Amino acid sequence: MLIRVVNVMFAVLALGALASSCGDGAPAYDVRIVFNETVTQEDMDEVADLLESYDEDVDFLVQEIFPPIGVARVETDVSDFCAVITAELEGRSYISEVTCAKARDDAPDGGDTPVSYP
Repeated sequence: MLIRVVNVMFAVLALGALASSCGDGAPAYDVRIVFNETVTQEDMDEVADLLESYDEDVDFLVQEIFPPIGVARVETDVSDFCAVITAELEGRSYISEVTCAKARDDAPDGGDTPVSYP
């Protein structure tokens, strides 16, 4: 019985964390951008500005490898966001690949999920 109570409490806390992480309730999308060898800092700033036009609080992180890869979680109410952002970015000469998918929050607490046995 105690394990079930703990599991219910964890579920309530996890749902609360998820609700607070999505601020205004807009759907979240994970965007990954693989740049090519011609990319400049100005190009990466342009991509960051574009993503910010959809979500002013977006964090666009660029891995310090070459060619760089950028990732962001964008929260927006734009319908069919993945198709829109992919079309906007894929035509740029300094981008090799764009992937976008609805965000999954399998582990909203950072991955420390309690295990219960029947």
